[in-house]
Amino acid sequence: MALFRRFSVLLTTLLLAATGGLAADQPLNLETVIAKARAAATVDPAALTKLRTLRMEFTSLDEKGKSQGRMTLTLAAPGFRHQLSVTEEPKANLVICAGRLEGWTTRQTDPLAPKVIRPVAYEEFRKLQDMARDDLAFFAVPADGTAEYKGLTEVDGRATHAVHYVYASGFRITRHFDARTFALVASDQLTPNRELIRQKVESFVEVAGLRFAAKESVTIEGRKSGEVTYGPIQVNPALTPGLFDFPSF
Repeated sequence: MALFRRFSVLLTTLLLAATGGLAADQPLNLETVIAKARAAATVDPAALTKLRTLRMEFTSLDEKGKSQGRMTLTLAAPGFRHQLSVTEEPKANLVICAGRLEGWTTRQTDPLAPKVIRPVAYEEFRKLQDMARDDLAFFAVPADGTAEYKGLTEVDGRATHAVHYVYASGFRITRHFDARTFALVASDQLTPNRELIRQKVESFVEVAGLRFAAKESVTIEGRKSGEVTYGPIQVNPALTPGLFDFPSF
């Protein structure tokens, strides 16, 4: 399961009790925001401690509603990540993977054609590992990194609490949680061109005691870029043997 810092039951209870009467527009502290966000992300708290593997299928549309293909993302503790993308124009199967010892990409344009296999630079491999850890952690402070409470923010007129996560690899993400319910509202990252890309949650789905985004709208520097629809989502699925092994030529 993804590495995360466990807060004692007593400390969490005291924090929640001390802040239970605070107004939604009042700043809190990092520990309280994360504890409340993790609680809002689960129907069954025990499900968080049992999460070891995760598989999500999703489709994406561009700003004009045109399909950008379908993807299957498979994650496993402590930091394995396998993303398969199937596109129609051009027709291709693309894989980006952080495996056991290295990262790689493959591209195949025809079932009968050989795969084009390329290694991933070590720096990118580490980021892919941390992306897997982040997705499995459900907002917990990185074991090898930091989290900083950025205070009250606003997403499309909705009051939120922002938390900025930084991993040892350099992977960064800022999450905005609803000021009242602490449900995830949006996630922000920077593109390689230093543009802000935001994924705003439009709806949720519950799977195996956990709440996941079911649909997200995507903007880049405030401009609509597309939308992502998730499903099906599998919690702790059995993994295909060798999925994270470097592929043969």
